[in-house]
Amino acid sequence: MNGRTMARLAATTAALGIGAAATVGSTLAQPTPTPLDSAIDRLTAAAGTDPASRAAVDEVAQTARLAAASRIDAIAGGFTPFLTQSTTMGCGRDFPVTTTVVTGAAGVPGPDHGIAGPAGTVRFQASPMVTGFPIAAGLALAWVNIANGRSGIAELDDPTDFGTPALSKTVDTGPGTVAAAVWGTIDYPGQRCSLTPALGVITVDADPQIDPYAPPATTDPNAPAPAPVSPGPALPPAAPAPAAPAPVPAPEQTG
Repeated sequence: MNGRTMARLAATTAALGIGAAATVGSTLAQPTPTPLDSAIDRLTAAAGTDPASRAAVDEVAQTARLAAASRIDAIAGGFTPFLTQSTTMGCGRDFPVTTTVVTGAAGVPGPDHGIAGPAGTVRFQASPMVTGFPIAAGLALAWVNIANGRSGIAELDDPTDFGTPALSKTVDTGPGTVAAAVWGTIDYPGQRCSLTPALGVITVDADPQIDPYAPPATTDPNAPAPAPVSPGPALPPAAPAPAAPAPVPAPEQTG
């Protein structure tokens, strides 16, 4: 083995060493996943291999990251139409393409919720621009909470009082800013609507009746009873009120 061959081997070994060091360095420099990253990973796993679900989840992930970066929670309200409407194909009176509006209503505390649910929830509602009553629906919802890292995929399968699809769903998202997408199908007599994903962002407030600084309640029957509160030092008795002065007699009249 001559000197030229040795030089080539040394250069190759050095290049491999530099490449390995760069690989190790890049691996060690990777940032720790945030709660939002973990929530998106779980959402992607839940979507499986269905192309429509994967496409919707990808759009939710992009919307969530954009909302987190731009702090859109400062302007998102408790009742919010989605940022985009759903292009709805396959149904319509005059043209087989119409739209579906999706809204999100954050829950409110107290017994009277109106159309919303309890505090810490979101009621999602789809409203197609189609006349008539739906007879079946296969609407899906993908959502992620930017603040607490919750996420999930659910069906908008709430029924009406008559047993027909209400095209709505109330989800326990917890407080925070929620990015969501709704897509799927709605069946009407003689026609089926196919919805592209509608994207939205809504802010869910915490229940103001719950003190965030209060200690957690315990249900352990063996937990020690809280120490009695000391009544503090006894106050001295109040001084008696001074007696009213005697009336001054009127001067005698002399004639």
